Amino acid sequence: MDKLRFSEDTITIPPHSRLNSDTLFPIELLPGWMQEVVEECTLSYGTPAELWASAFLSGIASASGKRFKLFTGNYTNYPQLWVIVLGTSGTGKSEPFKLAMRPIEEYDKGSYILYQMEHQEWEVNKKIGVEPTWKQSIIGDTTPEALFAVLKDADNGLSLYRDELSGFFQDIGRYNKSGEVGHYLSIFDNASFPINRKTQKPLLITDPSLNIFGTIQPSVLKNVLNDSDADASGFAQRFLYLYPDFPIKNYNPDQVKLETYNKYVSNIQGIQKLEKQPDRYLTAEAESFYSDFYNELELLRHNANEFWASVYSKAQIQVLRLALTIHIARLPESNSDSVEAKDMQCAIGMTRYFNESLKKFRDETKEVKPLKAVDIIKEIFKLIPDASPTLIGELFGTSKQYISKLKNN
Repeated sequence: MDKLRFSEDTITIPPHSRLNSDTLFPIELLPGWMQEVVEECTLSYGTPAELWASAFLSGIASASGKRFKLFTGNYTNYPQLWVIVLGTSGTGKSEPFKLAMRPIEEYDKGSYILYQMEHQEWEVNKKIGVEPTWKQSIIGDTTPEALFAVLKDADNGLSLYRDELSGFFQDIGRYNKSGEVGHYLSIFDNASFPINRKTQKPLLITDPSLNIFGTIQPSVLKNVLNDSDADASGFAQRFLYLYPDFPIKNYNPDQVKLETYNKYVSNIQGIQKLEKQPDRYLTAEAESFYSDFYNELELLRHNANEFWASVYSKAQIQVLRLALTIHIARLPESNSDSVEAKDMQCAIGMTRYFNESLKKFRDETKEVKPLKAVDIIKEIFKLIPDASPTLIGELFGTSKQYISKLKNN
């Protein structure tokens, strides 16, 4: 199903995606060219528009790497995104990211050929000078040690893309005792960190930037998060979760036009040719929108439990990274060198949607613990303070004195 299909037929579709909570994904605020590609892929493959939009923005983030940086107050952010798509088998959750990552993978094929030529020349010259390294931009199934080794030489950042992320989380659990979770927390913050192993040379990972993309089934995610303790460490709260309502797919012979898909490919290729770009800032209007949303998240964080407090705290960062990514995607249609209000509005809408997706997953996988008799009795007195201890004692087969004690406590 990952094979791209093409057609010359025109396609018009007004996708408008929402969760059961009626939280809308802001398709209409994306760049015009991306809306066109998303709409056509949505109709052709029969999968939600927000899935395609998230995949294409992830591709933009991968191509951009460390070429772009957003300054806000005392903080800086790259377009670094950690995105997990949740869906059961057969829903078509994998195709969008496979298609979005294709030009990134093609770019790496070209850079690998160049690396082979440079390495061969280095060997012919009796290995004089620094040994050439392959500057990968995307990596797949790998161990944490191999990932960190590649990340060290990734001057423009790196993207980890695995269609099934269960293995990735299982690796986190397997290596948790050796500090791998802490390393990923540092990477999320773009903070430098050392890698020390008895059997390897020490590595210093400086200014890391790593995108993480992939899919997973809800039941599998529940298990691997519990096994790896990612929930308690705060690692799980650093991801953006996409859990759309997948429709029943009817057969559709309409195919994606090559001309339309190439609008995405050409934008990716244009970004890959860029040198490091001037620093980006928020316009006054964009900063006003961000300030309001930041304060909203801060209020939610203050009144939330530990898990959700961490989610809202990280969302204050992720919305900036999303806004920068959307700004980069809009460059073919805009001459602005700043992140504008519409970029921020789109990022805020997406962040709300991702948070609602996570709530949906948590609610569906929540374990309901049976109430104890003592808890039920206490709830009765909360609802009916004047309830008779004698009657309640008879109902639960216990003494009036015990019931009265519970009532007074």
